[in-house]
Parts: sequence; structure tokens; C-alpha cells
Amino acid sequence: MPFATENQKYGFKKEATRGIAEAAPQKFLAVGAEALLDYKSLLIADDKIRGTKESFPSAAGIREGAGKLPAIDLEADTIGDLLLGCLGKVTTAQPDAGNSPTVFRHTFKPDNRVQFPSFTYFADLGLGVKRYPLTVIKKLTLAGSVDGKGQVEADVLFKSEEAAAAFSAVYGTPKPLMFFQTEFKLDGVLNQDIKSWTLSIDNASAPHRTLNQSRDAKDIVSSGRFTIEGGYEIFFETEANRQKFIDNLPQAIDIALTGDIIEDAFKNKLELSIPKAKYSAYAFGALEGLFGSAVAFQAELDPTLGYSLQAILTNAVTGY
Repeated sequence: MPFATENQKYGFKKEATRGIAEAAPQKFLAVGAEALLDYKSLLIADDKIRGTKESFPSAAGIREGAGKLPAIDLEADTIGDLLLGCLGKVTTAQPDAGNSPTVFRHTFKPDNRVQFPSFTYFADLGLGVKRYPLTVIKKLTLAGSVDGKGQVEADVLFKSEEAAAAFSAVYGTPKPLMFFQTEFKLDGVLNQDIKSWTLSIDNASAPHRTLNQSRDAKDIVSSGRFTIEGGYEIFFETEANRQKFIDNLPQAIDIALTGDIIEDAFKNKLELSIPKAKYSAYAFGALEGLFGSAVAFQAELDPTLGYSLQAILTNAVTGY
């Protein structure tokens, strides 16, 4: 009997001890149908000359774990764990604990750590239930278009694959942050000529391999710099912003997605702030037959503020 991809379920739990698998998921993600956590075994070929053109038996090589969780809706209740996993640093406060005790504001920034937070991810494939200890979020790609939901794709790395017990997934009412709830600002000024946007955050995590008597990696660590880059499509009404590209000047980019009310005047909200974006492409072109450009930028550190990217998430989650 074949198994339908629609029956798959994905969950996760932050690990209490790094690399020690959690018994069951605590939270759940609704992902795109192309989601895949791929654990594979590599071969070491025998390439010696023995008087024949046929291959002799290969040897067992390393095992690798990597995957993609695509098309996750940007929701205030679920994006926080992904931001923590990829950026590594969060501080939580209550903007008005007395009058609005259920409202929390979480500020995420890139961390200088070598080990980023580890999770155990779970996948019920119908065919069987698997868990993936020491899962690290290597990259997030956030995006929004003129006629859809805000979405995020997560690239993950993990140490190994194990059989797991069956679990029941609990999904709340979908509350995606939408295109009509999105504000895009350049240098603090609201711009209403944007057609779409993307932002990718890569923390340079990679498998760390030693002679640890295992084919699996010992850990997953980051020894490189953050790569934070993105782009947007814009219809031209002025050349002022393009001149920043020509003059190699930074521009502040702020993206805010605002959802429904949590309590009093506070709403679910995701605010992405890049204080110094440097443009790498801002060419004259065409969008839907109109004068426009597909812009590309990279985030650079603002020495005064002390960060290249800040994400502020307002929701009813007490902490991460």
C-alpha cells in the first residue's frame, strides 16, 4: 500500500542536552509537500588498478543528515523557534506587564557562538516515525509577495536518524501574516512601490567531524561568518534609492508584518530591521511591462547599533 505525502507530520523540541534525543515533539510545523529530512550513507570507492575495468567492493563512508522544510507560513506563534535556531540570541520582555500580561516581545540578533541551538526534529512519514537528534537550523529564507502569505524556508543539518514512537500533532488555527499586513520602509520612509521581497540568513553551520568512532558527525558547528542577504522588486518612481547603489552608500531596510490583536492594543507582529544594507544590484529593468528593478543587497554591521539584523517578534509566547 502506498503512502500519501499529505499524511506526513513534522514536529520538534529544543534539546535539554545537546545531541541527546528528546522523546517526543513539543511543537509542530505545517510545511510544504516538498519537505524532506534526508539521512544518507556515502560510499568510498575502490579505485585501485587490478587488471580489470570492473569495480571492486566499496567501503563505508560518512553519513550525512540535511534537509529542507519549505513553505512554512510566517506566523507569530511559530517563527520564534526558527529565528532562535538560526540567529542564536534572544532577549524577552513584556512591553506592559501590568495591563497586558499575555503580551511578550522577543528580540533576536545574530550571536557569535560556535554551537547554535540544537533541536530534535520528528517526522511521521506514514511509512514510519523517525527522529533526528542534534538538528541545527543553518539557514532561513523569508519571503513575501504582493498577493500571498509571508513564508519561510528552513535549511537544517542533523547528526543521525532514529526510530521514534508515534505522536499526535496539534495544529492551531492558521494565522499567517499576509501581504496586506506588510509595511516596507527604506530609510524609515514607507515605500508602496515594492512588489516582493526576500531575506536569507545563513549562520555558516556545518558538520564537525573527528575520529569519534562513528560515521556520523561529532557535532554541527559554525566556524564562519553570517551571510545575511536579500532582495526586493520595485517599480521605479524615483532614482533616489538607486543612487545609494551607485554611490556605495548603505540604506536602512525595515519590514513589518502585523497580525491580529493579542491583548489591548498589542498585535502579533514580526519586525525585521537591517540598519545598513549595501546594494549589490540595482539595474534598470522591467516588471510587468513597467520600469522597475530586481534589487539585491547584503546586510553589514552597524557599529553604532551593534548588529546587522534585528528581528523583533511580538506574540503571546512566554519565551524561547
